[in-house]
This record gives sequence, C-alpha cells and structure tokens, in this order.
Amino acid sequence: MSIADIRRTFRVDARCPAGARVRRAAADVAAGRTIVLLDPARGESRLVVAAEHVTTESLAFMIRHTSGYVEVAVPQVDCERLHIPCMWPFGDTNSSVPAVTVDAVEGVTTGISAADRAHTIRTIADPRTGPSALSRPGHVAPVIARNGGAGFAESVVQLMKVAGVRPMAALCEPVSPVDSTRMATEKEGIDFATDHALTFLSVFDLAVYSH
Repeated sequence: MSIADIRRTFRVDARCPAGARVRRAAADVAAGRTIVLLDPARGESRLVVAAEHVTTESLAFMIRHTSGYVEVAVPQVDCERLHIPCMWPFGDTNSSVPAVTVDAVEGVTTGISAADRAHTIRTIADPRTGPSALSRPGHVAPVIARNGGAGFAESVVQLMKVAGVRPMAALCEPVSPVDSTRMATEKEGIDFATDHALTFLSVFDLAVYSH
C-alpha cells in the first residue's frame, strides 16, 4: 500500500489518536530516545533513533536487541550531496534503496563497534560533513529515502521532520524474543516497546498525520 493509498483510506483529524501518537513519538525522538516504528502491512517493526542524537549507549541497545545490521535513513538529496550511491542500480528504485556502506574517516577504529558506528551515524547527520569525511565501504548501511516513497526509510525521515531534527535516523529490525532464528513480528515489536517503556508508532499514523 502506497502513502497515497493510505491517505485515501484514512480520514484525517488533528485531534485523532494517530495525531497524539505521532506527536508523542516526535517528542521522544527530539529528546534522543529510541522509539519502535511498526508497519502493519508487512508485519514488521524497527527500532529508531534520530541520527544526530545517536549515542554509544543507544546504539548498543539497538544492536543487542536486533539483527545488528544497523541502517541509517538518509534523504536522497543528502545521499547525492555526500556521494553515497545506491548499492545496486538495477533493483527497485521506488523507495528505501540500500546504498553503499560507509565509515567516518576520523574518530573511529575498526568501524564496527557501537561507539564507532554511532560516531559514523552522527557524522552523516552533521550538515557540515562532506563526501571526503566518509570512507566507502564501511560498517554503517545508509538507506536512500526517495521522494514519494513509502518504505521504512521514508516514514522515518518523515517522523524526523515532524520532530524538528535532522531528517536522518538509525534503524534496525528487532529479533523475536522467543525465537532467535527469526525477526520479531509486529505484535512482538509492540510487546518489546511495552517491556522497555518505549513509544511505538505505526507508519499508518504518520501517513494520516501528514495528510
């Protein structure tokens, strides 16, 4: 279901629970807290934290409870500015396109630790960063958020804009707490958020709110 389809399906009301949930999640994001973003259509979830507020501790928490393959949603215009191309030019280019992995040139060691990856993510989010500040390939996986796309990356960028922070965020898919061989379901994502006192939000809420 595309963003346009979702907007046609849901009536928009600034006082609706969806708006309240978006505002609460945006406030947490702006304060540097981790939230859980759900996609009911796919039955998936992601842990999300604003790129400019990523810390060693918040990334370690993310890595511990997820696959550990940390992505960072980056708008297409910023990927072009930073010379971060898509990883494979012949795939689906509609939304959430994987890009070439990167490390920060300075301030990291091997690049893979929580501290190193947090530093790289903050470097990507820094508006002063230029292409030469990033080495390629690396240990952080940018995902290109396309204009008009309807993937996790686009939803995350949208939430960052609502929160008033740089429109980039770290995200990673949680592992099921009952079966470590698979990823968490949507319900398990909600349970995880509840267990860890994290705000959770649906991509549908964002689509309704931004209409």
